[in-house]
Amino acid sequence: CTFPGCGRPPQWTDAHHVKHWIDGGTTSLLNLTLQCGYHHTLQCGYHHAWVHQRDLTATVTAHDVTWQT
Repeated sequence: CTFPGCGRPPQWTDAHHVKHWIDGGTTSLLNLTLQCGYHHTLQCGYHHAWVHQRDLTATVTAHDVTWQT
């Protein structure tokens, strides 16, 4: 899982669209990231800003708190 601090292995994850498909995001490797079920639901179900960089770092903003990896 690519959520900062999560250590779940790839076989326990789902592909998540960084830019959601409904908003014009493509289903391509450049627009997908792996997330465990918990963090995928958290990301899709709430108002979070989650930005992944190509160097595999991420910035997550939730409830006015920002984390960076």
